[in-house]
Amino acid sequence: MEEKFSKLFFVVLFIGVVCLFVKGCNNKKEIKEHEGKTICKYTFCKQFPKSTEAYVKYYVDNKLYRNGAGGCPDNSESKIDKYYELKYSTIDPNKIIVDFSTEVKDSILIKELESKLEFKYWLEH
Repeated sequence: MEEKFSKLFFVVLFIGVVCLFVKGCNNKKEIKEHEGKTICKYTFCKQFPKSTEAYVKYYVDNKLYRNGAGGCPDNSESKIDKYYELKYSTIDPNKIIVDFSTEVKDSILIKELESKLEFKYWLEH
């Protein structure tokens, strides 16, 4: 009886891993087919026991988003509060890919995003 539960557990675990892999591939495919581009602000890196999660803020279609963007980049502390290129799905802007290797230095784009991230902007709209 215990052996059946053990086998069942491993089968369910395997199916779960396969589903996560397929979901990730589908998200990348959707972003590639329905690609939108903007910039995002890297806000913080959350540490877990064996992994990390980078969080970014961005503004798409009159809506502010704050999402995890995968693992934190190398030298994460020096990259916080800087701006990077972001690709998103125009169908679901919660599906994103951030390129932490390309820092955005365009002051006009940065000022525009910063103005939308401010709290008083949301009180006015």
